[in-house]
Formats: sequence, structure tokens, C-alpha cells
Amino acid sequence: MEKKYHLCTSREGKEYFSLPAQWQAVDFAAAGLEGSLLPVEQMTREALLKPVGGLPLAELVTAGKTVAIIIDDCTRPTPTSAILSVLLPFLAEQGHPPEKVTIVVALGTHAPVPANDLIAKVGEKVAASYRIVQHNAWGDDLVSISVPGEEKEVRINPHVAGADIKIGISSILPHPMAGYGGGPKIIMPGVSNFAYIRPHHMKNTIDPASTAGRTEGNPFHQACMRVARAVGLDFSINCVYNRFGDVIRVIGGSLDAAFSKAVEVCFKELGVRFEEKVDITITSTYPHTHAHQFPKGLAAPDKITKESGAILLSVPTVHPLPDEFLASFDIIRERSHDKPAAYVREAMGQSLPFLPDKPLEFNMAMKCVIIRPKIRTILVSSMISESHAGTMGFEHAPTVEAGIKLLQKDYSRAKVAIFPSGGLIVPVID
Repeated sequence: MEKKYHLCTSREGKEYFSLPAQWQAVDFAAAGLEGSLLPVEQMTREALLKPVGGLPLAELVTAGKTVAIIIDDCTRPTPTSAILSVLLPFLAEQGHPPEKVTIVVALGTHAPVPANDLIAKVGEKVAASYRIVQHNAWGDDLVSISVPGEEKEVRINPHVAGADIKIGISSILPHPMAGYGGGPKIIMPGVSNFAYIRPHHMKNTIDPASTAGRTEGNPFHQACMRVARAVGLDFSINCVYNRFGDVIRVIGGSLDAAFSKAVEVCFKELGVRFEEKVDITITSTYPHTHAHQFPKGLAAPDKITKESGAILLSVPTVHPLPDEFLASFDIIRERSHDKPAAYVREAMGQSLPFLPDKPLEFNMAMKCVIIRPKIRTILVSSMISESHAGTMGFEHAPTVEAGIKLLQKDYSRAKVAIFPSGGLIVPVID
């Protein structure tokens, strides 16, 4: 039988499979590759010279001003080194040598990026020549900023607060809670303080309007944007992708205008419309490949799969799940008397983490697993064992085709959606 379908397991890797004869593929989201892709460097040059909204960067960065370039960490696919290879020489030509520029890694509450990964992220020459600071959300030196319309101040990274010009580099990707990642998120949570991030993430995450592909009326996104405006992101560089993770556009300009345009392009490229929900969704969590970031890949299939159906989820993580993360599921079951969803909702509704002694990203990732439709889900992963999958409430299969054989027993006929990269899809149900 011809294996004409595939899932993305890495930037270049694919796992091929076939469907049973009685299964109907109603959508194989693999379009969007027509035409050649321009080099990221070329698209970056154009973004600097022809911004969407606001002044061209050359008119903003007059000589003598200090510059902070805010970048995301390795949990995002942003081609940072390629962008910096254009941006930094451009700044130098405008009178901003390395000593006038600080690169800030917007970790939010994530762990610091290891030295070797950081070099790969920015490039060896940049790592050797420029000051690079990794944000600490618990730092004593964070600077207070008033946010219009809010009583509580946000405290941000001092290198960002003290810079005359602030430039953000990020990826506009579907995000389970924020609607789309990147843009304002490079500031909040990227370079903000933990005491502001924690209640924001807890309360807004469970709001029904905080969902993938939506920014209007989304309280999670709106709070991020309010903080970014208050801090003052002078120039925003946004990468937009196709369904295989290729950068198709680099859009620069003012915070609001560039983000709005990038979201428009992102939805046009990654939006998939369904008239009705399907019986089975087969997908990969790519590009969410960093351990407990994988639950973000549930957002798309959860939205378009019937509760009586099933999800076959390839999880191509590059690191094993932390033991502490896996153990937390048993902790929550015990504390909640085996009613984890209600327990999690109650805590988050009070703007509190349900695991106060664990990293915030554990709370966020576990929420995506615990509070979701009761859809049968089979994980395919070499980094997650059958036992560990069971701990999280999932089944396990060694390969996609093995998972399909499991499902055939219960679904002799099925309408199937296939997303090669589930993290690069915005599904829309009519």
C-alpha cells in the first residue's frame, strides 16, 4: 500500500504512513509549498527597510542611542542567527557598535539556555562579540513600569528598561492561550517579573476566549499587549511560517501594525476550515519538540476531533520529559481526590498555580493535558514510554502505523484529518 501521508518529526525529518482503505482523509494539511522561498536574510533586509507601520529602523536608531535586542529562547524555531546577521551590521552602520547593543534572551519563567545552545541560537561570532543577558524573572534589579488601566505594576529586565531603542525578534505561531505567540509576548512574559506573570497566566489561561487563533477579546493576549505598549517595543520583527516550518515572511515595523499583519498572514497560511468535526486526527506536535512543551500540540486536534473519536499524536521531543513533571500528575490526582480537572480549574480561577512549588511551565503544560475534551489519545514517541504515557492519561504506540492498527479495531470507517505539523495549524470549525 502506498504511504502517501506523513508527519513532521523534525525540521527535515518525516514519518510516512498509509491509511486503511475504509478511512477517508478529509484534510491532509500539506499545502502551501508552491513557489520558491526567499532566504531569511533577504526577507529581513526588506523588513528593516519597508516596515509595516512606524518609521524605518534607520530613522529610529540614530547614533548615540543604546539598543536592546530581545530574542526568544530555544523552545521557539525563530531563525535568530540569520536575522542577527543582517540586523547587527545594519545597526553598526547607523552608529551602534557591539558595545552599544545588548541582546536579551526573553526566558519568561523558562530555565536559562545552555551555553552551547545559546551559541547555536545567535551564532558564534555574535556570541563572542556582543553582550548577551538571559532574563531572570525573579531578579532584584528589575525595573517597575506602570501599565495603563491596571493597578499592579510590571517589573521588567533592566537592560530592556534602560535601552533607548527596544527591538523584538520572535515567531508568530498559533498559541493555545495567547491566540498567537510572538509579538508582544517577547515583552510579557518574555522579560517581565514572575509576580506579574503568574496570576496573568493562571487566570487568563482558563478563560474560554483564551484560545488558539484568536486575539480579539482574548484576555491573555490583551494583557500581553498592554504591557508591551507600556514598556515600548520600538521595532518588532516577526517570522511567519508555512505548514512545514519554513519561514515565508519576515515582517518588521511597529508593535501593533507588524503583529497584526503577521497574524493576518499566519492565519491565511495556516488556517484550516472544517464544516464538522472528524472521527480521527493524526498529527505531530512539531515544532513543539522541547520536552514538556509538547502539550501545546494538543490544541489543534482537540478542537476538531469528536469526543467519541481519537487522536494519534506523534511527539518528536528532543529531550525526555523531566521526572519531576511526570511525578506531578500523581501529586495532583492525590491532592484532588482523583478529580484533577476541577482542582486545576479552582486554583487557576483564583489566579494561583495548582502546583505552587513547581515551575510555572509545568502548571501550564499540565493544564493543557488535564483540562481538555475527553478524547482518546495515543502518543507515538521514543522519548515517552508506555508507562509515562499512562501516567499522563494517554495510550502509547511505537509508530504511527502501529497506532493506526490499534484504532482500526474500534473505527472500521472514519473521517480523518492529518496535520503534518500540529503546532503550525489554526483549525476553524464553522
